[in-house]
Amino acid sequence: MPVTAFWGALIGGVLLTGLNVYGAKESGRTQVVVVLTLLAILGAFAFAGVFNIDGENFSPFAPFGAAPIASTTALVFVSFLGFVKIAAVAEEIKEPSKNLPRTLIGSVALVTLLYVVILLVIAGIFPQDTIGEVRDPLTAAARTLFGPVGAILIIFAGLLATLSSANASIMAASRINLAMARDRLVPNWLASIHKKLLTPYRAILITGILSLLFLLIESLEDLAKIASTLQLYSYAALNIGCVVLRMAAPEWYKPTFRTPLFPYVQVLAALACLVIILYSGPFAQIAILLLIVGSLAWYYTWGRNRVEIEHAVPYFKKQWAKQGMGGFVAPPIQYAAEAPSEPGIERPIDPNEARRVLVALANPEHEGALIRMGRFIATGATEGGRVLGTHLIRVPLQTPLKDARESVGGDRDVQDIEDAIVRTAQAAEAHDAPRGDGQPGLRPLHETHIEAVTDVAHDVFGGLINAAEQDEADLLLMGWQGGFNVSRIYESPIQRIITGAPMDVAILKNRDLGSIGSILLPWGGGLHAQLGLEIAVRTAQATGARIDLLRIVREGVDKEEEKEKLGKTIAPIVDGYENVDIVVKTGDEVTRGVTEQLNEEDYDLVLIGASREWGLRSVLFGSIPDIVADRADCSVLMVRRYVPDSWTTRAGEGLKRVKEGLGLTTSPKTSAEE
Repeated sequence: MPVTAFWGALIGGVLLTGLNVYGAKESGRTQVVVVLTLLAILGAFAFAGVFNIDGENFSPFAPFGAAPIASTTALVFVSFLGFVKIAAVAEEIKEPSKNLPRTLIGSVALVTLLYVVILLVIAGIFPQDTIGEVRDPLTAAARTLFGPVGAILIIFAGLLATLSSANASIMAASRINLAMARDRLVPNWLASIHKKLLTPYRAILITGILSLLFLLIESLEDLAKIASTLQLYSYAALNIGCVVLRMAAPEWYKPTFRTPLFPYVQVLAALACLVIILYSGPFAQIAILLLIVGSLAWYYTWGRNRVEIEHAVPYFKKQWAKQGMGGFVAPPIQYAAEAPSEPGIERPIDPNEARRVLVALANPEHEGALIRMGRFIATGATEGGRVLGTHLIRVPLQTPLKDARESVGGDRDVQDIEDAIVRTAQAAEAHDAPRGDGQPGLRPLHETHIEAVTDVAHDVFGGLINAAEQDEADLLLMGWQGGFNVSRIYESPIQRIITGAPMDVAILKNRDLGSIGSILLPWGGGLHAQLGLEIAVRTAQATGARIDLLRIVREGVDKEEEKEKLGKTIAPIVDGYENVDIVVKTGDEVTRGVTEQLNEEDYDLVLIGASREWGLRSVLFGSIPDIVADRADCSVLMVRRYVPDSWTTRAGEGLKRVKEGLGLTTSPKTSAEE
């Protein structure tokens, strides 16, 4: 290896190891951007190259026979090492029985297709008598197609590929080291998690050091063959293991995904791997043999007395004695499949039923208001609900969630956070107890159970959705800092929760929420307003507040008739709560009408439905609920009702919009909510 290349690789390896130890927050996003950029460059090259292929350059197609193809495969197979790294994070994949096979098969198929097309393009551009003399055929082909700019882009893509592969390799290999330490196959010393960085720094450092030691191998070709051969051996062993497990069928082996054409695909794959290993060259073969012998020696001297491995060989022997070769083609045992998790369903509007509310806590300044609001929403008419105050700690992608939970579980800071949440809940209960217990007909909030939990997540916002689903919460309550307008929310990660959570969502803009004596609810009659009214009733029945239901209608509408009709509409939701005033005002703009009402009356809380216009128009100009929320002086709770995305829902909402646009309803052309 040239001296400059050696020092470049050494410095790059040290930097990537340090980055993984530090656990940069942006590492995951950077990896995604790098891979997408790489795919875009290579995809553009492949697409353009297909139209510049000279078919005569393919004749003869394999001028030197199959042997060079096999030896080259043994060299470049290292390019396919990244796919197995997906399995390193399998325990953190959502629905792994479905998503893991799709990810593995899809990524292999996509990259294989891209590789094949690129190779065909290169082989079709250069004549066979000259292609062997081209030192960098991919760069030369890009230069032929796009000029100097194309060559630069391909070189840039190569750097991106090296960067992403090296970073992913360090992260995945360190996780494997960590798992081995957890299983006591290597000293438990490696399983240590850094107290501040929350990364498995020892496992990462060992991985980085071992990677850098491989730089001492002078030939990059030999290094690539060693890596490829080791992976080929692993793939062959995996396929053989699949055959053994499938035939043995031990009680603990209940796969949710079955490979097709068993056992022919597995046997063919294992044989193909072994054949390619034969063409990898003696250096790689000897190196792999030494690694295998060394690994077995380590297991027998260190791990055998520390680890109890339950294997399938005894079961395989029994099945072989019963069925012989026929066991390989016998129908697989059908396991009772677990019932799939029920997707989010539309919850009926009912202010009397107890609810399960997950409250996302991040800022101590607003925790009291959020927990109080969670208690109002969760408490039913005849029984208490459940409020789960959840504080998520973001951990780097380099750290498995299981190990992170064990590391922070006994952390004093975590216990302090949970104690603070409990104290906040107790203070909120004490704040509302006199009003709740002192007036007849009001709901006893003390019956609602409040819990505090601290957990870890690689992605806090995705973690909140997962936590709410695991807790079977039907509403996720969050706080919002800064300006309460759609352009800011739309550009924030909170947008993923508002649009993607399979449950109701409420976002509180806390402006010193104290005693609640009056609530304003702008009403447009849509899905989100109905949830807003339910929450308003729940809050009012806990605090004795007055609800002003504000309806803005266009000029010429009979306000008394509208008021009477609206009273009948909301009667099932209000359910006998008498302290509700219906206010009907005329106007050609909802925003102005709501703002005027806020100026005329003092309110403690504004409840408003989420906008249905969360697109480019809203980002540029804002939407009515968000403009109102920004102008209000009191606390604002914006709610979004979860409704499964179906054609009936879309059709109903589309018809409502058309009617409003044609003036066939009493609403102005713009409505306050859906």
